[in-house]
Amino acid sequence: MICFLLLTACAVSIDSFFCGFSLGNSCKNKFLLVFVITITVLLMCIATNYLALLFTNFLNEKTASFGGIILIGIGIYNLFKKDSPVKKNKSEIVQYLLAGFAVGLDGAFANLSLSIMGINAFYVPIVIAIMHAVMIYLGSVFSSIKFLKNSGTFAFLPPILLICLGLYKLVGVFI
Repeated sequence: MICFLLLTACAVSIDSFFCGFSLGNSCKNKFLLVFVITITVLLMCIATNYLALLFTNFLNEKTASFGGIILIGIGIYNLFKKDSPVKKNKSEIVQYLLAGFAVGLDGAFANLSLSIMGINAFYVPIVIAIMHAVMIYLGSVFSSIKFLKNSGTFAFLPPILLICLGLYKLVGVFI
C-alpha cells in the first residue's frame, strides 16, 4: 500500500509542478511559494482525513470501491478542466493560497479516497503535502530553463495516471 500511496501522491502533485513552474517566473520568494501552498495542501488533507475518521464505522471492503471511483472522477475532472488564471493584482500570499487550494483539491480528495480504501493514517496527509512541496519547488526552479517552458503539452499525464490508479483499485476490489 505504500507504493500505491506514493503513486497517488505523485499523480495528484504533478499539477503542483506546473503551478510552481508558472508562478516561479514572477515569484520573489520561492520559499514562501512552497511553504504557503504546502501548508494549504496539508491542512486540506488533514481535514479530509478527519472527515473519513468520522465515518470509520461505515467503511468496509465494498466502500473501498468508492475510493477508486473518486480517483477516477478526479482524473476525468482534471482531464477536461480549464485553467483559470489568477489575477495579477492579488497579493503574493493570496495568490499562493488560491494556487494551494486549486492544487490541493486533488490531494484532499485523493486523501479521502485513500482513507475510504483503508489507508487512514496520520502520514498520508504528510506524504501528499511533501510530494506537493517537492513538485512546486522543482517547478519553480525549472521555470528558468528555456526549453522546459513548453512542458504544458504533457498536462494530460496526471489525470490519466489517476484514472489508471482508480481502475486498479476497482479491479482489486472485485477480484
